[in-house]
Amino acid sequence: MKLRFSRWQGQIKPLLNKMKDLNRLLIFDLKGNIAHFRKFYTSSSSLSYSFPPRTTLTGIIGAILGRERDSYYEEFSADNCRIALSVRGPIRKIMQTVNYIRTKEEDGYTTAKGVIKRFIEKQINKYPTPIELVMPSHLRGEIIYRIYFYHRDNTVMNDLYNIIKNGKSKYPVFLGLTEFLATGNFVSDVSMSNIKEIKSEKATDILTVCNADHIAEFEFVLDDKIALQYVEEKMPLEFAVGREIKSTANFIHEKNQKPIKACLNIPFLEISYGDKDQHIKEHITFME
Repeated sequence: MKLRFSRWQGQIKPLLNKMKDLNRLLIFDLKGNIAHFRKFYTSSSSLSYSFPPRTTLTGIIGAILGRERDSYYEEFSADNCRIALSVRGPIRKIMQTVNYIRTKEEDGYTTAKGVIKRFIEKQINKYPTPIELVMPSHLRGEIIYRIYFYHRDNTVMNDLYNIIKNGKSKYPVFLGLTEFLATGNFVSDVSMSNIKEIKSEKATDILTVCNADHIAEFEFVLDDKIALQYVEEKMPLEFAVGREIKSTANFIHEKNQKPIKACLNIPFLEISYGDKDQHIKEHITFME
C-alpha cells in the first residue's frame, strides 16, 4: 500500500544548496530514564512528544557547549546547522498527576526564610496537573535518542566533539524537564568519505524521523512484510528572539521504532560508521 503527497513542490532547490557544504557529521546518543517534551499547543494537560523537537535539541546542544539560555537561536538556526534524530529502542507513554506549587515573589519565595515560613504555616498552594511521561518499554531499559549533527562552523564541531568525547557537558543535560537528567554519549565522528548524498525515486528505509514536507510517497510494509505504523506530529522548528516560535513543521515517525519506508523529494544521506567488528550503514534525513 502506498500514499502519495503533493505538498512538497518548489522546496528542492534550497535544500540541495544546504547539503553541499556538509563535510562532517557528529553522532552521539542522549540517554535517560524518563522524558517529557511538552506539546506547544496543549493547555491543562501536558501531553508529550515521543522525541525532542529540534528546538529542544538545539537547547541541549547549547547546554553541552555552555551557551547561555536563549542566546543560541541564530547560531543553531536552520541556515547554520543540520540535525537529524532517530529513536533507539522501544518507548511507552504513561499519564501521571503531579503537584505544581506556586512560587511567585509576591508569595514570599524570594528567600529561604520566606519558604520555611510558608511551609510551617501550610500556606503552600498545590495545583494537581496531569502530565504525560515518556519511558522505556522495559523496566530496566533506557530512552535513547541518536543525534546526527552538522554545523557550518568547524570550531563548533570541534568543541562539541571534544566535550562529548570526554563524557562532559558545560551545563546539565535533561530530557525536557530539569528533573529528567540525561547523558550524552559519543558514537562517531563521520568524515566526508563516509557520507554519500543520494537522490532516488524509489522508496528507501529511512532510520530518522522525517519532515513531512520531504516525503513524496509512503509505503506501509517493510520488505519482510512487517506492517508500519506512522505518526505525524506538529512541532516547533526554530525560535526567534524572545523565545517566540519562528517556524513549525510536521514530523513523521514510526510508532514501533522501525524505519520509515518512503520516497523522498530531497536527497538523503547514506552514512557509514563504526569499526570492523560493528560496521553500521544508515540512511538518514535532516529535520530542516
